[in-house]
Amino acid sequence: MSLVAVAVLVAAAVAASLLLRPAVERTGLGFWHPAVVWLALTSIFFGLGSAALALDGRPGPALMVAGAIIVFALTVAASDRIARRRTSPGGGSTSGHDPMDADAAPLRPIVVAGLAALGAALIAPTLLRVGLPFLAGDITGARSELAGLSVQVLRVAVPAMALWLILWPRSAADVAGGAARRRRLGWLGFGVLVALEIVLASRYLVAELLAVALVGVGLAGWRLTRRRLAAVGLIALLAFGGIGILRAYDQAAGRELAFAFERTVNRVLLIQPRTLEALQATIPADQPFFGGLTWLRRLGPVVGRPDIPNLGYWIYPRLFPGQEPPGYAAPGVIGEAWANFGAAGLALFALLGLVAERLGAFLSRRRRATGDLVAGALLVVFLARTHALGVAGFTVLVVLTVAWRVLAAGGLTGTWRAVREMLAWRS
Repeated sequence: MSLVAVAVLVAAAVAASLLLRPAVERTGLGFWHPAVVWLALTSIFFGLGSAALALDGRPGPALMVAGAIIVFALTVAASDRIARRRTSPGGGSTSGHDPMDADAAPLRPIVVAGLAALGAALIAPTLLRVGLPFLAGDITGARSELAGLSVQVLRVAVPAMALWLILWPRSAADVAGGAARRRRLGWLGFGVLVALEIVLASRYLVAELLAVALVGVGLAGWRLTRRRLAAVGLIALLAFGGIGILRAYDQAAGRELAFAFERTVNRVLLIQPRTLEALQATIPADQPFFGGLTWLRRLGPVVGRPDIPNLGYWIYPRLFPGQEPPGYAAPGVIGEAWANFGAAGLALFALLGLVAERLGAFLSRRRRATGDLVAGALLVVFLARTHALGVAGFTVLVVLTVAWRVLAAGGLTGTWRAVREMLAWRS
């Protein structure tokens, strides 16, 4: 059964790659198509670890992940076929964007900076109380305080500003004599924002900022040289490994490199499949399926269930029994799907595939509109991050991203037509 589960997972990944190809070719987005980015991150954060668990005699996660991948890809392929049929000859864009000589959604620098400052202001009371996590005596304790809705605005606005800073020189390159200076200032500002998020000692915040920047410049058509990719990889590795060492230095002292490697492998490749495995072992054996109630926790008393748990905190002690204080294990959409509906929860990935294909269609039309490109890069990363984000978290970030786009680019004039065509499957 173990080898069968691995074979099914590999076959699902290969089939998904083939199923996504028509949508990728139609939009001209290449690797930066939302569905491709989702498949890549899901394969890394769930696929590899699930295969390892299957070879160890625990096939459940591999089979669930394989099902999620194939349902997602089938929906992307079906949505793409509908769009091909409904798009009139010559009426859609197959290789890029609406014809436009100027930026159709220019960002307002003061608003972009103001929204990033608002994100920082919302976490300022926490920082004043616990100090900067990177400099605190208890880094993990200080970092754990940065949670909840207060950090979500920062999570959208700071990566958005970072991407705008490195796109800004190119959008202003026709300004005589100013392009080189703008480019230097843009990269300097980008570096400052990366450093500020490292000071928060949050690996996922740094990772999301770098991912948004990478996806954004890819969508913008930048040629990503090996040197640039190596630089991004090195920054991510140093930030992820370094923060991991500092947050558990009592365990890392004297073996920092080995600890960083082990911690990185565990956090990147194994923690998500192990969380899914724990949920499968517990539900429905010890706890019936929640039937969607984990998304209605605040309304629990109304439906007679005041005891609906937060899945991440609820499952953590089953992963790490006896650890004090207990932490949080992100179940992601895959974990939430199982906890609520079991295998039937795979239907969620049909909806996710639909969102990915339609977002790709929208981006193929608006890659030269800076506001839409930046918001699109955010949405691509958050969609791909559903390996760790739950349905509620993803929904909150989508709403905040749309709000950011409306404020930062002064409304949806010019964008609304592309949105309507996307929702009508005419692009």
